[in-house]
Amino acid sequence: MKGVFMKKLLIIEDNKTYCNNLKKEIESKLYYLVDTVNSSKELENLDIESYNLIIADIFLDDDNDESYLKRLSTKNTPILLMTASADRNIKDDILKLKNVIDFILKTDSNRFDQIIDKIKILTYIEKIDILVVDDSKTSQFINLKTIKDLYPRANSLVANDGEEALKKIENNKNIRLIITDYEMPKMDGIVLTKNIRRKYSFDEKIVIAISGNTERDTSSRFLKVGANDFLHKPFNKEELKCRIDNNIKIAMLLEEIKDMAYRDALTKLYNRRYFYEIATKTFATKNREKFDLSVIMLDIDHFKRLNDTYGHQTGDLALQNFASVLMKNLRKNDILARYGGEEFIVLTIGSNAKKAFLVAETKIRKAIEDMYFKNEEGITIHFTVSAGVSDKGNTLDEMIKNADEMLYKAKETRNKVYADFLDE
Repeated sequence: MKGVFMKKLLIIEDNKTYCNNLKKEIESKLYYLVDTVNSSKELENLDIESYNLIIADIFLDDDNDESYLKRLSTKNTPILLMTASADRNIKDDILKLKNVIDFILKTDSNRFDQIIDKIKILTYIEKIDILVVDDSKTSQFINLKTIKDLYPRANSLVANDGEEALKKIENNKNIRLIITDYEMPKMDGIVLTKNIRRKYSFDEKIVIAISGNTERDTSSRFLKVGANDFLHKPFNKEELKCRIDNNIKIAMLLEEIKDMAYRDALTKLYNRRYFYEIATKTFATKNREKFDLSVIMLDIDHFKRLNDTYGHQTGDLALQNFASVLMKNLRKNDILARYGGEEFIVLTIGSNAKKAFLVAETKIRKAIEDMYFKNEEGITIHFTVSAGVSDKGNTLDEMIKNADEMLYKAKETRNKVYADFLDE
């Protein structure tokens, strides 16, 4: 993909078959450019720090003095190690090396699944902010250092108590993982967790509670109010890493399930269910904060004729091309969805009907009128769309109904945009 930045990953492995298979697996499932080397000698001319991640075997056939890892760890690139040995002493020595973030056992049972999962977790961590909540400066320092050791490219923030944490969470939507102590002034960890859970789901905000409290029910109290996990102090780095990794895996899985439930399989746009869920909340906010809101209803003209003439595969291509134009020409904060069949809907935030009309006319109707595509048989296909626009209605349903009526008027002539202000 020319012009698109992709992350770079280096695999160091002397088993060429294993190395090439791992490369194919990563490139097929993840957005990475993968280079490979099969000996320590090949590393001499490489710019190690140009890579975002290194996956390396512990032992290489040509590394007689077993020092290549020590040389590698002097660089700034995170290293994920692979080994066929489960020797605990070897593992402990390895994890002491700078920038070595984890090790994975090579087994036939998991093949490359653990490696793929770990890369996904590291990618997820790089995109989010982690909030450490603790009133002890010493504990803050220890926790921040531990996170930095485990996830070198993580961005970590601190809060001294629950009240400060809630303010930071509210002001920073990128905070996705919260590691909180129990006993703190102003607001303790349990009350903080309860407040977080009132507003955010388990995958939206991951809460891992930690405490040295000896009361036997501390962990159950945290879990009952919505903590994702709990750790007793003292704990070691690897235990914290496992808890964080496991909870991130669950959060990513929940996100995937939600995305599947909310996406239209053909066009990859959001579906009607998602639209109503988000648009209802937006409409309620609009009534409180008094900003403009409009609905655009869109429909492909003579879609049945298109299907009957060229077949349903061509009809599907038309829907996909239409969706592509919509995604390209609408703002990111507008709520776009496939409403059903050949109908699409847009909730334009911050725009009245006149502004939404201009968007529908210049960025959608005109763009579709100028667009042509070829179907699988090489036939050039062209279609038009009609749209209805409204910003009137005391409820979301009323606004959608009004936009639908405007669409009906536009369909009387086709290839047209009609809005309710035109009748005034």
